[in-house]
Amino acid sequence: MMKSRKAWIGGWAFSAFLAAAPALAGLDVGDPAPPLSIAEWIKGSPVELSKDNKKIHVVEFWAVWCGPCKISIPNLTDYQHKYAKDVTIIGVTDPDIGANSLTAIKRFVKDQGSKMEYTVAVDTGKTTQSYMAAAGAIGIPHAFIVGRDGRIAWQGSPLDPAMDEVLGKMVAGAYDIETAKLEQEVNRRLDQVLAMAQERQWQKVWEGMLDILEIDPANDVAMEVMRRISVDEMKDGDKFRAWARGHIDAHRTNAKAMQQLASMLCSTTELTGRMPDLALAAAKAAYDASGQKSASAIATYALAIYQVGNLDRAIALQQDAVAVAQDGDRDAIRGVLDYYRNCKKLQETVK
Repeated sequence: MMKSRKAWIGGWAFSAFLAAAPALAGLDVGDPAPPLSIAEWIKGSPVELSKDNKKIHVVEFWAVWCGPCKISIPNLTDYQHKYAKDVTIIGVTDPDIGANSLTAIKRFVKDQGSKMEYTVAVDTGKTTQSYMAAAGAIGIPHAFIVGRDGRIAWQGSPLDPAMDEVLGKMVAGAYDIETAKLEQEVNRRLDQVLAMAQERQWQKVWEGMLDILEIDPANDVAMEVMRRISVDEMKDGDKFRAWARGHIDAHRTNAKAMQQLASMLCSTTELTGRMPDLALAAAKAAYDASGQKSASAIATYALAIYQVGNLDRAIALQQDAVAVAQDGDRDAIRGVLDYYRNCKKLQETVK
């Protein structure tokens, strides 16, 4: 969801965002997973969540007529193969008298063959109610990951790459459900606050984002919304400046929060809206808080310094970032270093 929020906010399109947001409801991350109520197991062995606590379970809702569901089937099969020892994936569908009849479901599953290589079940109707309706999920495919402790660990589209990330962490024992629960709560609050923007209640939006940043000081969506409404809607850039300065003072030891703020301040599209002094202060705080060992924090500090014209220092810092970068990030960071070096060469031609 976070990427979706950022995309909509990039276009300042609250109404479009809200149309895509899930309804607020009861079942959520951290809650006990409801039992499965299955009329017939079409493929695979019956599963009883409460008795199979050695496995992680994915309960996914789909239908024969659903185009995106068909697209997600190879993903789910890949996950079942990838995490075979630790994960059981269960595709649950609620039959009707039309395109998703019991006959159509059985024919579809048979035709899929090895493409749909995970457990498939036909619902009594109760499972859909206790999961989908209870969670306020309004579209399929929709999946719920249930941990070995029987609690909901994640929910969302099986087409979302985050699902693979969550499964990988859970299998490795590195998934923190309390952190995920906090993130879910923050996202819910974002939904509620952004709804106020439809009515142009800018002061309430501002106050709501302040509350979110109290919970999650590194929330870059809240930061960007605050910058936008203070400058574009309230016509009061000083309001954001004062907040940013206070945020730096209060959270300078939080490397992630400082880096998010600095990155946002450095990437503001309109140059007149940039605040290089605050970008430098936040980037320096991130650099110090990370122990000067985080490639991304170093690179952010280098960018802030580059933007105020100190190419030599930016180049030196970017070299440090390359030296500590992980393999997957090194090429991109080295590319920025090459850019700074080219700028330095050009700088010397215009003296």
